[in-house]
Amino acid sequence: MTQAESIFEELTVEDFEKIKSRAVEKQFKKGDLIFSEGDDADYIYFIESGRISIYIQTFTLKEDICTLGPGEHFGEMAVYYKNKRNASAAAVEDTTVLGIEKKSFLDLVKTDRAIADKINFILARRNEELILKENLIENTGLASKHLHVSIKGDPSLRESTFTRERYESMVDKVLPKLVPQLEELLLNRGVYQVFVGFNNGEVRTASVFDPFGEELHPVNKIIDEAYVDRHFPAIPYEEKAWMIKRIYGAIANDTNFDRLAGYFRKFLGAYYDRWEPVPVAEIKKTLSRLTDLRSIPDFYLRNFAISMTRDAIRMQFNCDGTHIVSAEDYQRFLQENLE
Repeated sequence: MTQAESIFEELTVEDFEKIKSRAVEKQFKKGDLIFSEGDDADYIYFIESGRISIYIQTFTLKEDICTLGPGEHFGEMAVYYKNKRNASAAAVEDTTVLGIEKKSFLDLVKTDRAIADKINFILARRNEELILKENLIENTGLASKHLHVSIKGDPSLRESTFTRERYESMVDKVLPKLVPQLEELLLNRGVYQVFVGFNNGEVRTASVFDPFGEELHPVNKIIDEAYVDRHFPAIPYEEKAWMIKRIYGAIANDTNFDRLAGYFRKFLGAYYDRWEPVPVAEIKKTLSRLTDLRSIPDFYLRNFAISMTRDAIRMQFNCDGTHIVSAEDYQRFLQENLE
């Protein structure tokens, strides 16, 4: 945590003096542990002399984040957010700090409007940044040109990847017929999202006519044109996109949307305003290589998901690893693993 990332970055010297007036002096010898990752946050510290190391422990390795010295502070984020400590702190040398207890600090913020307003301004900006960072896929409304998120799965499945025998599934048997039907659903029917389970032979669909629901269909039914006609109303791609935009507009105009925190309204509003469907050509190109994706040696595909609402293709493999990629990186992923 750098000082520029602190909730105190907008405070004046006078503000700091008000805070320090409530603090008590604490002494730490070289090597003393001040707090550990996972501890309850009880104090904010201001360094008077000496140096403090902020670090995290990763298995058997200690990873230093930063070293702080006189005039710097630490520990305030966890106190204000009411979180556990997300790092450890230890004295690099004999160190003197001023420590303000959590309750005393929060009482000051409640009674001093000027300090509270400055901190809340920083918090609003920080919350927006954290939400965008903590989401696997950004809610910016802009298609990511180089999105590739990898998520490791069950270690036991990874270890047995090369010893498990592969069997031809129901989906494999009908895949050449399935691909054009998936294209039909996404481009000419009410479906905006499709999930294909290669192992269990299920196809899950989400429709603009029931945007919060999900339907399950056997794969052998999806290749039946009469079944598709019965279950999936026809609608042009452009009109379906306009329906989605109107749904976002209805949410943005709802009174509950106005009650959201400012940072939520800001990035969600931007997402709604800028949203555009995935181009038809990208959907066609992605689906056209589904057979190739299933044929990657050793790490074969278990399930696959694609949506017209976001440029993010989800793939899970037999090693239980999951990849979420943009259309551009999907093509790169195939090149790296097939060619």
